[in-house]
Order: sequence, then structure tokens, then C-alpha cells
Amino acid sequence: MAHDEPETAHVADEELTLDQFHCRMEHISAGVTRCLVENRFVTGICLEPTSSGEPFFCESCVYAKATRKPISKAHKGERAMKFGDEIYSDLWGPAPVETKGERRYYITFTDDMSWLTHLYLLHLKSEAFEAYKQYEAWCVTHLGIAIKIFHSDHGDEYLDKGFTLYLKSRGMKQKLTMHDTPAHNSVTEHHNHTIVE
Repeated sequence: MAHDEPETAHVADEELTLDQFHCRMEHISAGVTRCLVENRFVTGICLEPTSSGEPFFCESCVYAKATRKPISKAHKGERAMKFGDEIYSDLWGPAPVETKGERRYYITFTDDMSWLTHLYLLHLKSEAFEAYKQYEAWCVTHLGIAIKIFHSDHGDEYLDKGFTLYLKSRGMKQKLTMHDTPAHNSVTEHHNHTIVE
């Protein structure tokens, strides 16, 4: 045996479809996938002969590249003219770490005219109604105003029967955003990003 020839083990290449190899390579393009195999940048693999000319379609890639149409913001017109004309609210949590007072949620109330935001820390989501009553009392006592429109998402804490009946009894309009469209409640979403970050 000549000593200048390297010893190599002849192992049969694994035959894969283009789709199988594409998935193994973490969904790189079909063209790059073929190039890697044809130029032997990847060894131990060969593509099935039928894979070379067939049209290529990967459902996972199509789904991953899909984009959602932009959602129009809740505010296209003028903001409220007076404090309390419209109040935005959102509840966030649970936080991965509790506060010293063992609270893992917070609820915010933001005035549309001034963007003044009040934040209340909560132990449970069910405390949202009491937090709202505290906020409303602050508005009445310090500013002498009544809230006219209360804007929130469809969270269970806002749709609680006691909460909704209370708003009606006080003459307030409850305004709800659509499901899975946080952009419609962009005022509170903006504040949530600021608070959390």
C-alpha cells in the first residue's frame, strides 16, 4: 500500500429529498441547499434524483414569512379636549418576580388629553375593579371631574359583571378594543413598553 495515499472510509451517502434536507438545514433557500450538496460543501448527503427539477414549496417558510396587515391606530382624529373625557386602561402581568409586597400585576389608567398615567400594583387580576374605583375617586376629589369614556381590552377583569354595571350606573361609556389587536389600544401599549423596559 502506498504511504502517500490517505486512508478513507467509504461510507454510502444518505439519500434525502430536497424538502428533508431543507428542513435539516434550518430552512435555508432551495437554491443554496442544492448548491451545498452539488459542490460537496456538505458530505454524506445526496439528493434524490427527482428532487433536482421539481418545484419547491415549504409551508413552514411561507407561514414564517407571512406578515400581518397594519392595524389602524385607535386615534385618527383629535385627542380628548378635557381631562377625563376618555381614559385608557390596561392590566399587565403576571411578572416573573414579585415586588416586596408580593404583587405580580399592575393596572394603568391613562388620560387621553394629558397622557397622565396612574399605576396601581395588584396581587391578583381580580383587584382591577377596586383599583379603578380608587382612580375614579382621585379624579373626583382632586380634579372635580367625572370620567366619560373608559377604554380597555376584552380582559376578563374589565368584563366582570360588577365592573360593567358600575360603569353604567355612573353614566360612563365602556369602549372595548377588538381581540388580539393591542395596536387599537396603542396609548396603554406604549406606556406598558416604557414601564416594563
